[in-house]
Amino acid sequence: MIVSMIVAHGINREIGIDNKMPWHIKEDFKHFKKTTMGHHLIMGRKTFESIGRPLPGRTTVVLTRDKSFSAEGVLVAHDLSQAFKIAQDAGDNEAFIAGGANIYEQALTVSD
Repeated sequence: MIVSMIVAHGINREIGIDNKMPWHIKEDFKHFKKTTMGHHLIMGRKTFESIGRPLPGRTTVVLTRDKSFSAEGVLVAHDLSQAFKIAQDAGDNEAFIAGGANIYEQALTVSD
């Protein structure tokens, strides 16, 4: 399985401010949707909560240390290897790391 990272960042490599995207560019959202459609999105709990819902047409895997965390319509993993196993067991050929900063950092050494 391919592990890809997808991110939009500013000139200073910022990806968010106060757990929100600092911009809304229609073309970025279209690219994100087209690229990730039908795949697993792996993201941290704070990123998921900032989005507020699972994104249609994709399987959302939320990474969290909180063993009691649950949210409707998402799968929960407690480490990256568990998240990758979820995607691989489902037959996905590519999973996407979708934030936040800590999750990107953890995935740097294992992403394609």
